[in-house]
Amino acid sequence: MKNRIEKRVGRVIENADTLDKRAYLTIDCDGVVKRKEMNFSIPLMVFCESDEVFESVLKEESNKIERIKEKKIERLSNIPVDKLKENFMKLVIKGELEFSKKYGKELALKNKEEFLKTLFNLSLMDNISFYKPLMALAMKEVLDNIGWIDEIGYLVISYFTKQRYDLSCLEGCKESYSADVEISEKSENLSLLAYKKVLESYTYKNEKKYRAMLLNEIKNQNKVTQWQIKDEILNSIKF
Repeated sequence: MKNRIEKRVGRVIENADTLDKRAYLTIDCDGVVKRKEMNFSIPLMVFCESDEVFESVLKEESNKIERIKEKKIERLSNIPVDKLKENFMKLVIKGELEFSKKYGKELALKNKEEFLKTLFNLSLMDNISFYKPLMALAMKEVLDNIGWIDEIGYLVISYFTKQRYDLSCLEGCKESYSADVEISEKSENLSLLAYKKVLESYTYKNEKKYRAMLLNEIKNQNKVTQWQIKDEILNSIKF
């Protein structure tokens, strides 16, 4: 996987300023809410076995109209890991990108495991259909294989902050399943597979709720409207 990421990361960096979106959630004066899809370029950079599929999606996802020129992410000094972790989580939930990216970078550089566990936890809290666990898994592979890269870190944290959190599932979820319940149902749904992978990666304080959320989504997946993803993309992704 390291060779795959090293081979493709330059292509993502070249297009980084056209891969972000100015907003992932918009609402008009009539109260109509629209959410844009996640940019799949980074997950495909990591997990997609097909170079052709990766290049095709990278081209499709690059949007010069939404071009955002990003500068190097500044370091923060003299802030302990616990405070970095606490502030990073709060800022991401509040949707404050400018400070989130700085706290996220500093946390990742000072303590990679704490950064990843925090990012994974943030991905589990949100609506499963937003694919944040998939983005978090991709970020883990980037850090493990080639380390922190500003452009990649920015795009990941930008999505986490700009795709504003929908915590209704978490807030309304009851801990009706034991922590040791076996999730044996099979799913061909990419968002559920990624969520399950992240859930199994660490021990979380809210694990019972996360498991209940996942089981509920698995049972109702045929009723859930999923984003349209090309079959070849799903078939190419291997965790």
